[in-house]
Amino acid sequence: MLISKKNLERTTHLLADISALLIGSGSNTRRALRNVERIANALGYHSEIFHSYSGVILTVYDKTTQEKETLVLTIPHHGVNFNAISAISILSWQAIEQKLSIDDIEKEVAFIKKQPHYNMVLMWFFTAIAGGSLAYIFGGNNGSYIEFGISFLATFAGISARKLLQIKHFNHFICWAWAAFVSVSVVNIFRMLEVEPINNALAACVLWLVPGVPLINGFIDLLTGHVVSGWAKISTTGILVFMIAIGFYLSLILFGYELL
Repeated sequence: MLISKKNLERTTHLLADISALLIGSGSNTRRALRNVERIANALGYHSEIFHSYSGVILTVYDKTTQEKETLVLTIPHHGVNFNAISAISILSWQAIEQKLSIDDIEKEVAFIKKQPHYNMVLMWFFTAIAGGSLAYIFGGNNGSYIEFGISFLATFAGISARKLLQIKHFNHFICWAWAAFVSVSVVNIFRMLEVEPINNALAACVLWLVPGVPLINGFIDLLTGHVVSGWAKISTTGILVFMIAIGFYLSLILFGYELL
């Protein structure tokens, strides 16, 4: 009986950890529930989970003894790591097909958590390329490589500025406003240097900040009945967009309204 209770507690902590990892890596709630329940079933348990934006409430039932264990776990970080989400999904199927033990699953989860995130240099470079490309595309047949270069530099500067504040543990929303301010200010500096019209670069330089993943996940959660987590993600997205607008507006005030 004691061994059964310890295994139940161990499984509950493992499943809560997996659930927090999935949500914190950018998974929608429906997918997280499917993966966690799949692993729970593979270990002979049943799970019930409630997700909010900042935490997980998990109850695990032992199908044999009818015992249950409840755990509340905070989600420490929200980001985007599709490699981790994909790896957990694969693990959940392996747990069923290969009848993995809890030891095997714990080792695999620990390995997944230790995997490095996307290469920062490549991520920054290609995000800046995307920002420059959008400025070029917005110009249509008259797309300008000068605007491409300006938007590239503005995007890269904004990413660097946001990272600097994140390292210093500034408020998440302040980081977004500051990044938008820096990106728009770079474009405005080129305007003051009387570079050719750069309206497209001004429009494109902050698009890298648009929080697409939480916005999409928020709507998916709402459509699948997870109202609390869905509205939380959409509300957070709305605040981030508002902070982008604040940073944009402050830069225009500082440098003038000539482009408007």
